[in-house]
Amino acid sequence: MEVMDIGLNQRQKMFASEYLRTGNVYQSAIFAGYSEAYAKTTASKLLENASVKTFIQTETEKMHDENILSAKEALSILSDIARGKRLEEVLMMNPVTGEVDRVTKKADNNTVIKAIAEILKRYPTAKQAEKLELEIEKLKSQIGMDDEHDDKLVEFAKALRGAFNDK
Repeated sequence: MEVMDIGLNQRQKMFASEYLRTGNVYQSAIFAGYSEAYAKTTASKLLENASVKTFIQTETEKMHDENILSAKEALSILSDIARGKRLEEVLMMNPVTGEVDRVTKKADNNTVIKAIAEILKRYPTAKQAEKLELEIEKLKSQIGMDDEHDDKLVEFAKALRGAFNDK
């Protein structure tokens, strides 16, 4: 998003960028070229400006998108660990020299098992699907479902079972 697209002048953009970096309204206003008197008394109103707010929100979302690991990326890393494709760095004492060296090695069995367990947490088993179906049946009996609702729930349960069996 261009600065002019959201109605910011150059000084407002400098203020907003510095505010994102420091979180300090006064310091950001001074950095952007506002007077000390303005920075002390009125700079906080810049944060109420719709264009400044939009810019800060957009930039924050960009930073979030760039820095936060997605679920797919996390599963990919866990899969690499489980397959032994990722190396880890450990400190080991060299028995000959007595110095501590950094050594890279494949993940040990405990780490691989933990990675596999974390992956499996995200994929429900057939037993878990069966438990869900039983809970649905129990809820239906408690609320006295009619045939129309029953058919919809059966379709839903089948879809769940299919989704779990595909994985």
